[in-house]
This record gives sequence, C-alpha cells and structure tokens, in this order.
Amino acid sequence: MLKWKNFKMTLGQEDSLDVKLKMEGNKVLEFSLNYRAKIAGHFHEVYRVDTAHGFLHEQRHWISPEPIPLHVCQEDLNLAVTFFTLQIKQNYERYKQYFLNKRRFDEV
Repeated sequence: MLKWKNFKMTLGQEDSLDVKLKMEGNKVLEFSLNYRAKIAGHFHEVYRVDTAHGFLHEQRHWISPEPIPLHVCQEDLNLAVTFFTLQIKQNYERYKQYFLNKRRFDEV
C-alpha cells in the first residue's frame, strides 16, 4: 500500500526542513527534502533535493532554481533520504550564508 508521509524538522530557530516521502512499506519510492530559511520575516527556499521530474536532483537556490542531476544513491532512495537529510543538517547554516551572499550580490 502506498502512503505519503509529510513532516517538518526544525534546523534552527528560524530554519526548517520539509520532508515528503512516498512509501511502500518501508521503501521510499519518491521524496523531497526542502530546506527553508526565514530571512527578514519571510521564508525562502534555499536548498532542495527530490525525485520530481523522474530523476534524483538538487536545487541550490543561491546558484539557480534549475535542477542539478545527482548520481549518488539513485538505486537506494532510503539511503538517499538519510544521506541528504544528514548533509542538510550539517550544512544548512553554510547554505543559508551562500543564499544571503547571493542576495547581497544581486542587490548591488
């Protein structure tokens, strides 16, 4: 039986990770991990990893909203969810700083 699981993880006082998993039993069939940061009172999508568009990819919004194909963990989406969740938890502050620096550059 297919089931969607949706939940939010807190990463800091104003940052969160939105998680969506399409599961069959204990197996992940599709997923999205969306890191959002609250900046100047508004939430902004900073980094995303998902299987939308039919392939595993990331979006580094400090560079571009365009999907960047990923070639790791493609055969095991359970592993991909675990790996990228850990990567986001360990690096979200750095990703936020990249996003803030890009915004400052764009404003100049």
